[in-house]
Amino acid sequence: MTVPTLSDRISRLDGPDPAPPADIAALVERHHHESWIRVLARNPETARRFTAYFENLFDPSRGRLPLAERELIAVVVSATNGCGLCEIHHTEGLASATNDPVRARRLALDHHLVPLTEREHAIIDFATKITKDPKHVGARELSALRDAGLSEEDILEAVEISSWFNHTNRIFITLGVIPDEKFFSH
Repeated sequence: MTVPTLSDRISRLDGPDPAPPADIAALVERHHHESWIRVLARNPETARRFTAYFENLFDPSRGRLPLAERELIAVVVSATNGCGLCEIHHTEGLASATNDPVRARRLALDHHLVPLTEREHAIIDFATKITKDPKHVGARELSALRDAGLSEEDILEAVEISSWFNHTNRIFITLGVIPDEKFFSH
């Protein structure tokens, strides 16, 4: 029996547009020709909307939550949803933001086995609850975040990031976007 190999396909869609508009070609370049942007580039408006939000959300000079906490939310939500593309991409982001690739990988594999601060624990529990059972997020969950030092504005940003990643995961899971080989080379 022969083992199938990965072809040049990067998703369930046909390949990217061979001649995208100049601004989309620049987006693809800025994001290192990664599979996710090449898939989104199939529809220039989708690529523009998505990258504008993504770039704003993960700009280290913006946001209320530290970049490491934003990446932590992305990893936990993506792992919970089973979105390998986003999980591996944001595990790399978390490793970079914390300068601790081993801890980042352990968090992605099973955050229950990693020593956590009270704040990390509250953020992870909250992001997981939003992912699995958003209708039942209530006073207890918000109180745990406040007790861990998050302000109302921080909580709103944690909701935004958790929700955005649930949205993003569904896009990439549905499209079957394959993570780039670079994520497996180290």
